[in-house]
Amino acid sequence: KKVLCIEKSPQSIGGTCLNRGCVPTKHLREGAFLLDTLKESSLYGITAQVQSANFSLAVEKVKSQVIKPIRENTYEYLKGRGVKFLFSQEVKFLNPNTLTVGEQKITSRFFLLATGSRPQGIPNLTPDGEYICTTDTIWEIEELPQRVLIVGGGVSGVEFANLFKAYGAKEVYVVEIAPSLLGGVKNLSPDVVKRLERTLKARGIKIFTSTAVEEVDPASQRVKLSNGQTLEGIQKVLLTVGRRPNSDHLGLEKIGVELTHKGFVKVKKGYQTSVKNIYAVGDLIETPALAHVAKHEALLAVANMFKNTSRELDYNLVPSVVYSALEIGSFGLGEKELKGKGIKFSVKMATFRAVAKALSEREEGFVKVFTDQEGHLLGTNVVSKKHTDALLHLLLMAKSQGIKVETLREIVWAHPTVDEVLELLP
Repeated sequence: KKVLCIEKSPQSIGGTCLNRGCVPTKHLREGAFLLDTLKESSLYGITAQVQSANFSLAVEKVKSQVIKPIRENTYEYLKGRGVKFLFSQEVKFLNPNTLTVGEQKITSRFFLLATGSRPQGIPNLTPDGEYICTTDTIWEIEELPQRVLIVGGGVSGVEFANLFKAYGAKEVYVVEIAPSLLGGVKNLSPDVVKRLERTLKARGIKIFTSTAVEEVDPASQRVKLSNGQTLEGIQKVLLTVGRRPNSDHLGLEKIGVELTHKGFVKVKKGYQTSVKNIYAVGDLIETPALAHVAKHEALLAVANMFKNTSRELDYNLVPSVVYSALEIGSFGLGEKELKGKGIKFSVKMATFRAVAKALSEREEGFVKVFTDQEGHLLGTNVVSKKHTDALLHLLLMAKSQGIKVETLREIVWAHPTVDEVLELLP
C-alpha cells in the first residue's frame, strides 16, 4: 500500500517515548544503577570513588548517542521501504477522506490516528518551561536542580525522583494527592508500592502522600503544601500529573469522529472510530498509555483496515514496568482487582533471599503471582533492582501458553541464575 506519515518535525520521529520519555529516562536510570553499583563495589573487593555525576552531560549523551541515531535510522529505514513523510504542525480534516497539511490537501482511503498525548497541568500550577517544568521541558534544563519538587507520585514521578537523587540533588520532594504512590497502576499490590516507597525514603527522598500543592512562588522559591508545610529553596518544580490526548487540533468532531469528555477518541472493537475509514491507537484512546501497547494496537489496526477484521489486544497479556529505585513489573489482574471482581485466587510468593546469584548481584525484592484454583496465572507483580524484565516476560509467556505454576517448579533452571527464584514459588 502507499503510505504517508505526517509528523510535526523530523525531530519528533519516534514520538514521546524515544525523544522525551522511555528511552532517555531508562538511559539515565542505567546511570543511576551504575552509581549504586560503584558505591557498593567493596562487596567485590574493589575500591572505587565517584568523582562526579553530571546530569546535564548524561542528557546530552543520550540525545546525541542514543536518541538521534535511532530517530535518524528509523526515518531512513521507513523511507527505504517507500514510506513518504510530510512535516507540519497544521493538520486538519476537511472530510473523512481528506485533510490539509499546511496548504496541501491529502486524500486517502484510510487514516490511522496516532497523535499521542502531552503533559497536562493542574489549575494552580501552569507549566512555564522555566520554573514549573513538565516531562517534556525538563530535558532542556542546563544543570541539575539541587532542590526539586515533583508534583505527582505516579510512574514518571517516582522515576524522576530516583534519577535526580542519584545524580546528586540535595533535596527531592514528591507530593502526591492520593493516599499512596503509583495509584494509577491498578494491578500493583500494596506491599509492592510500600517496598518502593521505603527504598526511595531510604535514599533521602521525602514523600508526602494525601497532600496537595496550595501555592507556588517562583520569585521566593517557596512552595506551600496542604499538610501545613512550606518548602524553601525549591529551584525547580516538575509536574507529573498525567497526560491529555492530542485530539483537539485535528477537526475530528466536525467530521463525525466521537470523543469522550476527556478528549480521548472513542473506538469500537478493532480500533475503528465512529467514522469507518478512520482508526485510532495509542495514547489517543483509553487503553494503557505505553509505547509497546501503541505499537501493537497499530499493527492490528492496519490489519483490520485491509482484512475487514476487528482484532484487538488482550490487555491482560500486556506487561508494564516502573523503572525507579526498584524495577516494578506487572501484568494481568492484581490483588485488589481480583478481590473487587470476586474472583477466587491464591497468592504465591518467592524472594531473592535464597538465590545465590541474586545475593551476589545485590538484588532485593520478590516475585508474586496470583493464580486460579488450578494454578493458572491470573497476574503477576515482580520487584527487583535489575532483573524484572526477564522474570516478567518468562511469567508472561507462561500465562499466554496456559502453563501452571507447578510446571515452572519442574523446569531445570541453570544454577547460579536469578531466574531460579521461579522454582521457589510455593
